[in-house]
This record gives sequence, C-alpha cells and structure tokens, in this order.
Amino acid sequence: MPTPFIEKNIPFKHFKTLKDIETQIFILMHFSQRLFLVAFITVVLAGCSKEEPTIEAKEPSIDIDGTARASAKKLFEEYYLASASKSSDVAWTGDEPSCNAGSVPQSTKDKIFRRLTYFRKAAGLSNEVSESATKSQKAQEAALMMHANGALNHFPPNNWKCYTENGNQAAANSLLTSTSNASAIDSYIRDHGAENGPVGHRRWLLWPRLQEMGIGNTSSYNALWVLGNPGTAPADAPEFIAWPPKGFAPKRVIYPRWSFSIAKADFTDTKVTMKFSDGDNIAVEIEELTGIYGDNTIVWKPKLSINSFSEDTAILVTLKDVGINGETKDFEYPVIIFDTDF
Repeated sequence: MPTPFIEKNIPFKHFKTLKDIETQIFILMHFSQRLFLVAFITVVLAGCSKEEPTIEAKEPSIDIDGTARASAKKLFEEYYLASASKSSDVAWTGDEPSCNAGSVPQSTKDKIFRRLTYFRKAAGLSNEVSESATKSQKAQEAALMMHANGALNHFPPNNWKCYTENGNQAAANSLLTSTSNASAIDSYIRDHGAENGPVGHRRWLLWPRLQEMGIGNTSSYNALWVLGNPGTAPADAPEFIAWPPKGFAPKRVIYPRWSFSIAKADFTDTKVTMKFSDGDNIAVEIEELTGIYGDNTIVWKPKLSINSFSEDTAILVTLKDVGINGETKDFEYPVIIFDTDF
C-alpha cells in the first residue's frame, strides 16, 4: 500500500501572520481526516482479505476392524467353501428317461443347507432352517419335471414329460433354477435376470421367519420348497437384512443387485445413496418395488466394477426416509468388500 502523504510539521513560532497559522491548522485538519480514512480502509481491507474457515466434506465414517475381517473370512471358508461340490458328489439317484425322481443323497443335502447357512449367518441370522421330508419328496418330482423338459415353470402344464400332481404342487411353492447342488443357493441369492428385479428368491432364503424347506435336486436343476409354515423371526434377528451385508463381505458373493429388507417397511419415498470411503459418490439405479416376497425390500443396482478392486474397498450405504410404523427413519451402514484369497 502507498505511504500516506504527511505534511512537514512547522513550529508555530515560525509563522509570521495569522493567515499563516490558519493555513497550517487547515492543513493539519485535512491531514488528520486523510489519516483516519487510510486507517479505516486498511482495517476494512484486512477484514475482507481474511479467509473464511474451510469446511471440509465429511468423509464416510467407516471403522475397518481387522478382527471382523478375519471372522468374515473364517465364516466364508467354513461354510461357503466347505460346501463346494466335488466331482465325486452324487446330485441325485433318479433317472430322467424313465421319469424316476429318485432322491438326493444326504451328503448333497448337507452341502446345500451349509451353503444356505453361510448366507444367512453372513446376513446376521442365527436360526437354523430344517428339512421337511414331505416337501423334499414333492420338490424332487418338481426338479425332475424341470430337468426332463429343460425349462423352469412354477405352473407346468399337465402334458409335460414326467408330470405329476406332487411335482406341480411343489413347483408352485418352490424356488426353481437350472443350477444344481450348493451352487443353486448362489443362483437364488444372485437373482440374475430382468424378471428378478425384486430379488424374490433371495428374499425368501434370507427371510428371518424361514424355518423349513424341501430340497429337490438333479444333475442340472434344483427346486427348493420355501413357501408355507413360516416360523417367527428370532429374537436376535438384526434390525434389517441386507445383501451384501453390513461389514466385511467377500468379493465373490457381491452381486449386481443390492437389497435392504425390513418387515412391513414402506420404501415408497426412500432414497438410496452410496459413497466410497474417500467421499466419491456411486451412481445407483432403483428397481421397481414389490412386496410379495418375504419381507418388504428395496433393491438397487450400483454402478460398480467389483472385479477391478485390488484391495479392501469400503462403501457407505445410506437410506433416507424409510417408512417404519407411520414414521420415517434413516439407515446407514458400511460394506467392506474384500478378497478372501488375501
């Protein structure tokens, strides 16, 4: 800033006339006004140049716990990997050409249940699902019908090859897939296909009230009778059921559709957002709502390339305006995607 002009101070005794004195007084008053103005401007400019406090964008609060990661990996190994099919496994004892439904060896059933248990435990459910022998027998006839006709149909026509009334009844009450053994559970949880936007298969298998089911299985098809005779939700069931679940989730079981379920919840006005741990937003596409499978659920597809993740990747999921008993509530939870090979 330029130095303000200052008049040289001349002692009064050097003035010879009254006019000289009046002139100097005027100069001094003029200088004082200018000095005040300079000081005022300096203060104003100093105030204007002061930086406003920076408000940083709040990054998602995600606590990455190494112990939780180890527990999630152990669960995956002990239930998911342990239920993998081997070449020596027998899928069924039936025969399609003769329309013999046969049965499913207990070792194969055990692996199917173990795979299901993995997904339910990972989602926070501790209650066991038991087998209904009657439902399994009928579901086996339904699986044979799908196998013999090379198609999936919950209401098969009576002119189908190997058609039976028991198989027809089971088909109407079962999940159906052209995948067999424990991998059938993966197929249901993944719920791929344009017609599976509501992830109905996933919702039935992760339903807290599921207490029994029947298993039908061939070398290429599977039928799981899950409808009817529901139990009560366990007392220790989590507040919501999500897939991928809250916490650490193996990359291998992260599917394109994500879901969030609460019994009797209203998701009509719910907004879903996702962010990486650095605060970057992830685009999401909401699927059409429907409430006819298990508990009410909202489903969305995030724009993610899971296979490109080379290290543990934390994502914060937020749901706003979930209707609960006539009021709205917000939910927020982290999902940490990790590779179980490391």
